[in-house]
Amino acid sequence: MLKKEFNYLEKFSELPDDTFDNSEEKVKYFGIGVSTSKDASKNVEILFYNSNENFAIKLKTKENEEIILYKTTGIDKSFEENYNDIQEFKSKYNGEKVLQKTDILKIPYIMVNGEINYDELCGRIIKGTDTYISQALQTIEFNLNNIGGNVKSEAVITGTYGSTQETGREFILNSDFILYLKEESKDKPYFALKVNNTDVLVNVETK
Repeated sequence: MLKKEFNYLEKFSELPDDTFDNSEEKVKYFGIGVSTSKDASKNVEILFYNSNENFAIKLKTKENEEIILYKTTGIDKSFEENYNDIQEFKSKYNGEKVLQKTDILKIPYIMVNGEINYDELCGRIIKGTDTYISQALQTIEFNLNNIGGNVKSEAVITGTYGSTQETGREFILNSDFILYLKEESKDKPYFALKVNNTDVLVNVETK
């Protein structure tokens, strides 16, 4: 069982509704616009910025939980490989690590409530035991909004015995990106989520 709740240092502004990756429906966004309050800038640390299609930022929270948002270029890699890429780009980045007054940050509201069945584990024997895996599933609840968020995840296994720029940078997460959650004192994240469609985003109609 994993259960976490986190709150940003400052509340982000709500931004105008917009599409996600050319979706037909609009979704809700929050962040920092050109004309919004800049107080929430203290929530943000820029890990690297190569372009508006390849960047990573870290959102800070009062509980020292870190939310890492990685805008990818669509390369099919594992969560671990993508996380290693973040560390490599971060180590080489020499640009500004704080949001400038001309920068834009735009993050979609996320809401996940689902169940994952790990069918590939079922029917197998746990090595070194005589436990036969008959069911393996995980329930996930995750929310991210302009105030903070929370995550709750429970895994269940059932077994039987026998067997520098002139214009502002754009940190706009409106197409494929990966979200990681990490404790400040840890090297590796404890939660990862790939967002590549509107299924886990908050539609305007659900306000």
